[in-house]
Amino acid sequence: MRIPFTHSSPVIFLAIGLIVVSTAALSFVSYHYTVGRENLAETTLVQSNIKLAQQYVDRIEQRIVDNDLILDDMIDVNEPARWPEMVEAVKAADLNVDQVYILSPDSNYPLFPSYSHEIRNQWGAFRASFNVRDLDLGRLVPDQPHHLHMERPNNYFFASYFLKETREGKPILVCYQMNFDAILGLLDRRLRDLEDRFYVSIVDFENNGIYGHPISRDSKYFFERRFPTTLYKWILQIVPRNYTELELGVRNQRRTSLFFIILSMLLIFFSLAIIYIGWRHDRQLRQLKEDFISNVSHELKTPLSLIRMFSEMLVSGRVQGESKRAEYTRVIHNESERMSRLINNLLDFAGLSRGVEQKHFERVDLGSLVANAIEAYRYEAEKAGFRMELHVEPGIPDTRADRSAVTMALFNLLDNSIKYSGDRKEVEVRVERTDGDVSLAVIDKGQGIPHSEQDKIFDQFYRGSGASVHGVRGSGIGLAITRHVARMHGGSISVESEPGEGSVFTLRIPIRPAPDDPAPAGGTPEAG
Repeated sequence: MRIPFTHSSPVIFLAIGLIVVSTAALSFVSYHYTVGRENLAETTLVQSNIKLAQQYVDRIEQRIVDNDLILDDMIDVNEPARWPEMVEAVKAADLNVDQVYILSPDSNYPLFPSYSHEIRNQWGAFRASFNVRDLDLGRLVPDQPHHLHMERPNNYFFASYFLKETREGKPILVCYQMNFDAILGLLDRRLRDLEDRFYVSIVDFENNGIYGHPISRDSKYFFERRFPTTLYKWILQIVPRNYTELELGVRNQRRTSLFFIILSMLLIFFSLAIIYIGWRHDRQLRQLKEDFISNVSHELKTPLSLIRMFSEMLVSGRVQGESKRAEYTRVIHNESERMSRLINNLLDFAGLSRGVEQKHFERVDLGSLVANAIEAYRYEAEKAGFRMELHVEPGIPDTRADRSAVTMALFNLLDNSIKYSGDRKEVEVRVERTDGDVSLAVIDKGQGIPHSEQDKIFDQFYRGSGASVHGVRGSGIGLAITRHVARMHGGSISVESEPGEGSVFTLRIPIRPAPDDPAPAGGTPEAG
């Protein structure tokens, strides 16, 4: 079933426009979906690594707090006499403690160890770092670990301290100064398994390296977490060891997605271009067929009108004299022959379109065939005011050919020359032998054919683009049938023309002797 608007130009252009817009929209959505998926994957990776960094920070903090809880039970503030023994036990345990100081909240001078010349430097450095007056004692929770972490000129000071009470209710501060190297050892043990997959570093606020080398913050996969309560002057930094490969993979995936999206768009646009070209060709073909029907109708109408007019005059008896009767009879005969040629052209074209080919090869004298055809055509040419000349080279041998097909091809060439000759009404026909062929050349002095159209005029329904051509009625199939006749005989058809100088159409038919003819010198008989 044919939909009536499928050949409408606005509908076609609207459909193509909608396809283009929908393709562009789909490509836009696809690209943003791809980018969204990549961003989601990156976000998931970022969140996973942030969570991992937080886990390791929490583990280190928890390990320090667990040590603090053990230390809290090792010092009894109610037995000052045993403080030296208890401190030595703490320092001997593997709890990262460098020294233990016991202080009164009212003074910045330690109760233990008391000042001596041997420990003056260590004692003074502690007092410079741990100042009781800087502590907000009112906010300290008794028997809960608290931490002091600060930067020194040469290293860092880290201490865990507790607020305790004696049996008499007197507040006492117990401070455990941690060993810097022991803290680094703790970090190394906790972070070692992470270093297989990540670059790991611990830095201070000025990005000075404490553990490992500082990591550049330029990578999108860079993560850092600050220790919240214990080593709060330090920051844990991690970045995946294969972060360059991750970034390259994301970039390549985006480029690949963009490439396939662009490729898909190009293929769709290319397909639309093919559809559009096919639609235009179909539209042109339909227009040519409509013109063909109109022209053929006119071509049939003209001889029918003449046959009807002259036959009515003969039937009515209004003919004066035998000469007029003979003239009218000849007109009827010639017009019927003309209509017969047109009908045969149509039948041959229909067979050609269906791929049906009928051959009736027989021995033919092409010189005599052309001479008889010219005589049959002469009346029609002279009626149009043309002067016709025929030159047949003597001694042209017979050849196997389809008599009616060659005659029809010649008539088509003559029709073409007469229709487009303009004011110079001369047509010459030459029959010559050339290199194993018989050439039938039809020469006119007409308007000629542009070089750009000389290969197209043998196509079905094609007619020239000039204004003078469009003013001449024609079916557009005559030269196509002539080319078919040439190919059917194994020959060719060619044209030589210059605009304004006329045209020479040459039909070449190979010489093929009949099976019972003697072979030409130096050759063998050819089968048709």
